[in-house]
Amino acid sequence: MTAPSIRKRLLALLLLPAVLILTAGTLSDYFTALTPYRDAYDQALFDAALAVSAHVRPDPQGHPTLSLPPDAIAILRYDSYDSIFFKVTTETGAFVAGDRGLPQLPEAASNPARGFAQYHGEAVRLVTYRAKRATGVLNVSVAETLHKRDRTRSRILWSSLAVDICQLSLVLALIWIGVSLALGPLRSVEAQISSRSARDLTPLPREAVPTEIESLVAALNRLFVTVRATSDAQKRFLESAAHQLRTPLTGLQIQLELLTEDPSAEPVRERLAMLLEATQRLTHTTQQLLALARSDEAGNLRWEFTQIELSEIVESTVADRISAAIGAGIDIGAETEPGAVQGVRWLLLEALSNLVNNSIAHTPAGGVVTVRCGVTDGAGFLEVSDSGIGIPVDEREQVLGRFFRGSNARGAGSGLGLAIVAEVAQLHGASVSIDSGPEGKGTSVRITFQQIPRLLT
Repeated sequence: MTAPSIRKRLLALLLLPAVLILTAGTLSDYFTALTPYRDAYDQALFDAALAVSAHVRPDPQGHPTLSLPPDAIAILRYDSYDSIFFKVTTETGAFVAGDRGLPQLPEAASNPARGFAQYHGEAVRLVTYRAKRATGVLNVSVAETLHKRDRTRSRILWSSLAVDICQLSLVLALIWIGVSLALGPLRSVEAQISSRSARDLTPLPREAVPTEIESLVAALNRLFVTVRATSDAQKRFLESAAHQLRTPLTGLQIQLELLTEDPSAEPVRERLAMLLEATQRLTHTTQQLLALARSDEAGNLRWEFTQIELSEIVESTVADRISAAIGAGIDIGAETEPGAVQGVRWLLLEALSNLVNNSIAHTPAGGVVTVRCGVTDGAGFLEVSDSGIGIPVDEREQVLGRFFRGSNARGAGSGLGLAIVAEVAQLHGASVSIDSGPEGKGTSVRITFQQIPRLLT
């Protein structure tokens, strides 16, 4: 599981508290704004209750009665959004005027008493005022439905949300910009490493490195020094091994060749021939092992690629193998078309030479080996086809591995030739395909360069 990036961690640590704080602020603003608007509407109901109580007069029998004309009552009940109700009763609960079924709030410490109630199946806000008049104590209740209150509350909520969302967006943008700027030094170090040649192992500059990543850069510099020392030691070893192995083996092979031609060696000529053949195989295997090691080194050190004309690789390889092909009674030829790729010249020569050697070794006398190059579907390719014994279909993937030889292979090869081809192809970002040769006989091996190698980027 991939660990979250520093950017995501910083954004989570900063954004989450910011969102929580602004959310809490929105709720606080909303509930704080509810109190004054609720008090304002309640005050309007209280004023109406005062007006109603002021117009209660005793009738000739001394009973309280409301002296408001119908027009005044209509004005009292008028509202654009809500229904207004009122009720006047005596202290004993006797009905005086208004809406008979309207509930009244019980006596409370505060006067007027305020609360919510249900009337005609609808929620109402109710204010009950207890007034002392000449006729005695009166209970005056005024109520209204909640339509405009709900409308005002929604406006306050959405207004608070709109303001806080704008603030939150601004805060988020500032946090994003701040995190991006804070991570600038990390991106700078990344850019320095990415822009380097793969063989550039010089230490990274530490002058402008922030304290937080100074130890990281120091560790990278120590790693660069270690890798450079290791690669230098490996290079020296390969050079020494190539010299120490090739020179005595070549000398031994020459001496054996001379001995087999000496008339005095007739009694042991057959054994000398066997010894010479074994020495030749050892020399070939040693060269392949060194080539494989050098290809591994090239992959590790990311050698600089150059533009290479494929036809030159083909012509050079065929020219070097003509004598071997003639000696084996094989017709070798080349079919070249223009095509260029980015690569390491000696590695491509080594890969193509191994393909040609394999074809010559596994093609009977009188057979044909053809080396081709060109471009197909925008991709350059190298190909070697022969009319030899072929490779079984179920073994074509395995023969690309090291030390694997086909079940029908001829001679005593090392099983490294196609492994070298696969290593070189991988280094160049290319693919290797194995098919049957012309007319379904023999083998055709193609290296297809599908893209510019990653090593160049």
